[in-house]
Amino acid sequence: MLTRLAVEWSSTLVGMRLVSFRQESGERFRLAFASESDALSLLASIDPLHPWIGEAGKRWEGPRWSPDPFATTTAHALDGRLVTRVVKPPADRTLRVDLGDGGGLVFELAPHGANVILLGGDGTVAASLRSPKGSKERLTPGRPWSERALPAARRDPFGASAAEIDALLSGGATRGEASADTLRREFIGLGQVGVGLAIDEQADSGRSLGSVLRARLDSILEGSAEVVIEGPDGSDDPARSELLPWRPGKVRPGRRLFARERAAATAAHFHEALDAQRRVRARIAALLVILRGELARARSAERKVREGLASFEDPDRFRRMGEALLASLSFAVRSGDVVVVSDPYDPDGRDVVVPAPPGRSLAQVADDLFRRHRRARRGLEAAGARAEALSQRAARMESLLALHERATDGTGADCLEADMRSERLPVGLVAATRSARAAARAVPPRLDGVRLIVSAEGWTILVGRSGPDNDRLTFKIASPDDIWLHAAGVHGAHVIIRNPERAGAAPSATLAEAARLALWFSDARSEAAGDVHWTRRKNVRRAKGGGSGQVVLKRFETIRVRPQSPRDDT
Repeated sequence: MLTRLAVEWSSTLVGMRLVSFRQESGERFRLAFASESDALSLLASIDPLHPWIGEAGKRWEGPRWSPDPFATTTAHALDGRLVTRVVKPPADRTLRVDLGDGGGLVFELAPHGANVILLGGDGTVAASLRSPKGSKERLTPGRPWSERALPAARRDPFGASAAEIDALLSGGATRGEASADTLRREFIGLGQVGVGLAIDEQADSGRSLGSVLRARLDSILEGSAEVVIEGPDGSDDPARSELLPWRPGKVRPGRRLFARERAAATAAHFHEALDAQRRVRARIAALLVILRGELARARSAERKVREGLASFEDPDRFRRMGEALLASLSFAVRSGDVVVVSDPYDPDGRDVVVPAPPGRSLAQVADDLFRRHRRARRGLEAAGARAEALSQRAARMESLLALHERATDGTGADCLEADMRSERLPVGLVAATRSARAAARAVPPRLDGVRLIVSAEGWTILVGRSGPDNDRLTFKIASPDDIWLHAAGVHGAHVIIRNPERAGAAPSATLAEAARLALWFSDARSEAAGDVHWTRRKNVRRAKGGGSGQVVLKRFETIRVRPQSPRDDT
């Protein structure tokens, strides 16, 4: 495949000038070439597992990337240079683009050894993106660049005649070896797909496998081989498709062929689809890891609450002791810090010992016991309700896992993320910019320092947990038109009302609900009521010389509310 692309670029690229060398991600580079009458862009990915190169067909949809110093050095060295030659060394996954005066670029595209190398004017190594241990000496700046050493026992298929190939196959057959195994063992660079195509054609045509393979290799060198994508009918799933180095003689049942105008464009279309699918699946996997972690935490919290329930004192015990004490006030016997009275609920009239701290009258002791009864009953009810809420939350997350664990596409990832946010899991909380949304799609962040609450009117409210969390929420997550709130004059959480539609103002009920949360998550929680400042996030600035989370407001308005805890806070 790489040889076929090199043949194509030897005619289309030579004579063009490199007008841009840009790093789009940690492993992806875009090269733009232009002449007086034409323009062409190449994409090169040096992903360790799936390196590839091809002709760019669409813009990068991932997050913006700060270029590596190598990218900046290469752009300064090569921008405006003329392409003089495109070389594909025999039997190696390496492509060299010479750009005048002996300088140029080398793309090494072997799995687990992918790299980009900048060559100086005398063909020496000027810089390389990676310096693997095995190639460190070979890639030392100032040394002449050389190809990696290839296995001595394997041959270049482009240099073998049809008779030589058939002789090797005959020897393999004598040893009981399959033809495909012989070809891959004897030759380097013959992929499984190409070998399979040649064997199928040999079976259909009746010609020798050596002559079929030789003819196909010649078509690659001549540039007449048509690179195509073979995929299933009615599906665009790249994982079920294959990139073929030439058009097969017949199409398998249930499959179809697809090709772009040029071989390099077809190759890039295939690889970009695969890369996009890998990114989506990595995003889904990351979301499911978060969901499983939250499920485990919910189950653990439920278990601890239920264990605590078992240790609660019986509330009715305090009530019975209080009633026994009141029934015996006139003749109760007090001894030290206890009172011995008859138990009115015991059919045998046995005594019960009631704690009676010194300095408290028996009536006051009875009141204390009834108060403890009410408090213990409320605590028991609250703990039971919390345990039940945690159990229901865990059950809902188990349902989400069952519903989404087979998701494979972008729509499935979006639905999973939306359902997780409905469970108040803070995922996908990014600023409303293209680059931030793309970054979240690539690696979905979960912000443990942010509470996610949905208002009664359906608006998303975010609450910071600490100073650094407040700072990140306000200046990294919130968008300029989001509504920002903070309790006036006291330490507290930053609160954000998301405003993706850039509405003129949040509904008054949602604004009041967010203000109550800001007061609740502040040092004014115990106050009967308090003031809360609110404004657009774009009116908030970091305080010069202040600590993390400290801000100044360009303008603001004030709302007075009572503090209130979040609904169903778990």
